[in-house]
Amino acid sequence: MQISFDLISDLHLETWEQPLDFAMMPTSPICVVAGDVTRDRFLLTDALTQLGKNYQAVMYIDGNDEHRWTLDNLETSYEDLKAEIGSIDNVIYLQDNVAVFEGVGFVGTNGWWTYDFTEADSYEDTKKWFMQQYKVGIQECSNVEAMALYDIKYLNKSIANLQKHPDINELVIVTHTVPIPDLVNHDIELDGTYRKNCVGNKRLPSCLQQDTEGKIGTWVFGHYHGPIDKEIDGIRYVNNCRGRGDTQWRQPVYYPKRIEIDY
Repeated sequence: MQISFDLISDLHLETWEQPLDFAMMPTSPICVVAGDVTRDRFLLTDALTQLGKNYQAVMYIDGNDEHRWTLDNLETSYEDLKAEIGSIDNVIYLQDNVAVFEGVGFVGTNGWWTYDFTEADSYEDTKKWFMQQYKVGIQECSNVEAMALYDIKYLNKSIANLQKHPDINELVIVTHTVPIPDLVNHDIELDGTYRKNCVGNKRLPSCLQQDTEGKIGTWVFGHYHGPIDKEIDGIRYVNNCRGRGDTQWRQPVYYPKRIEIDY
């Protein structure tokens, strides 16, 4: 059997002059949104509403930008986000949910970062850089790390619980942050920077140890503003970020990436 879905992420809507025409986007009946749609919650609900009108199902996971102004209280930020998007037609918020379509299950979490993605010896310096870059204090910095650790546990537990699920033959993991450092090691502009330690969460792949039935075949993500489509140890890792309109790391002409899954 085969199903397909469109992958989009990092739309950063507030940084572009021209809006996206969501009606012209679909190439599949299903869409996966891997976070960083916008820092503006009103723009977020509008974008997800438009996507829900143009797809049969939209599976969404938040990015760090959705919480940019609420890092001081991420627990409340998540509660508010769930309430704000919970009633949008055809939109499924993957945090604390599993979506199943024709035998394929979609499991998602943000992932965040623990300030040591590629260089553990610069952990403390990366935290200092993050606080300066985001203009936040130690509490916000610690909140991000706490959420990263929570998401690791959540993903491990979810994958373990789904191994014997009779309706799921294949699993797709959706995270916002990058799961494996090797996926971005080719980027010389990130090498030696503190930013690279905040690109991903290298502990997320511990969930693969829970995949005793070999159901995980695809892992999609965002956050890194460069195209990636690579197979590692039998798993296809894909991102399709639009990027920020006010930086060089962007796709001026942007389309969903159609992903087909055979099982």
